[in-house]
Amino acid sequence: MRSAFLFDIDGTLLYARGVGRAAFGAAFHAAYGVPYPDVEGLCFVGATDSHVVRAMAARCGVTSTRAKEEHFFLRLARDIDAALAENRPLVYPGVPELIARLSGRNHALGIITGNVRATAWSKLRHADLDHAFLFGAYGDEHHDRSAIAAIAVTRVPADAAVRILVGDTPLDVQAAHANGLKAVAVATGWVTADELAAAGADLVLPDFSDTDAAVAKLEALL
Repeated sequence: MRSAFLFDIDGTLLYARGVGRAAFGAAFHAAYGVPYPDVEGLCFVGATDSHVVRAMAARCGVTSTRAKEEHFFLRLARDIDAALAENRPLVYPGVPELIARLSGRNHALGIITGNVRATAWSKLRHADLDHAFLFGAYGDEHHDRSAIAAIAVTRVPADAAVRILVGDTPLDVQAAHANGLKAVAVATGWVTADELAAAGADLVLPDFSDTDAAVAKLEALL
């Protein structure tokens, strides 16, 4: 049985150039009918979109219903896609090469992300990475990252088994270990290598610029 890898998106594969913050503000106003007072103060590191919008609603003292959340997710995905069409994501060094190498070695690649499904695939499409990923789970399916990872594991192709989760935050490390996976952390996001090591990552990489070394270290964990 071949091995499968789960990859986080933001901070791990790419940087969406900050387009999400404005989109969150506009989508919240549209769906909940009130402006959010502190869009600049929102923290997205390791967060899920469903958790963030519920926290926004709680701060504003408004009820977060399923209908409002769905409205929010639809507007959010639309605005982010439009913004990325104007300003494509920054793909981190070595990512396309790493993805191509792992796929070429018959590993199955999946996504575990706090983004809603439409936003996740929009980011991957605008970064020209969407072709590499076969399955995934998303931030509109659960508010907790470990639970999202558990959903992703159930969607792996029948001839593969998920072994490794790759992310850039302590919450990714936690999600990996909660699901019996090896945790690989890359310090291309907003958390330092030392902090990722302290969180218990099984492997910490500065980035993926050295494709040969990255592939060797990842496969050594299998």
